[in-house]
Amino acid sequence: MLTINVGLDNKELYEGCEVSEAGGRLVLVTPPAEAANIIGRNAAKLVDAVPSGERDAVTLTGAMAVWAYLVVFHVICHQFAEVWYNDGRGGVVLIAKH
Repeated sequence: MLTINVGLDNKELYEGCEVSEAGGRLVLVTPPAEAANIIGRNAAKLVDAVPSGERDAVTLTGAMAVWAYLVVFHVICHQFAEVWYNDGRGGVVLIAKH
């Protein structure tokens, strides 16, 4: 099962966005309206790297704003048979199944 970390530490997903550190935490500097398009394109590249025959399930995880999850979900929801969410504390939830 593929796992996509939606957190800011996923360099592939945020390539092209400006991410900095403040107070020991990563912060997205790129405005969300601009970042959403960049993240969407990068998520599509991540999906394209997975052969279509291996797209049974994907899990989204990582600490990030809901809007970023929605962007990634929009890209992947019809590319995988199942989409799961893992809150990182043991809570795994099926959020879409086709």
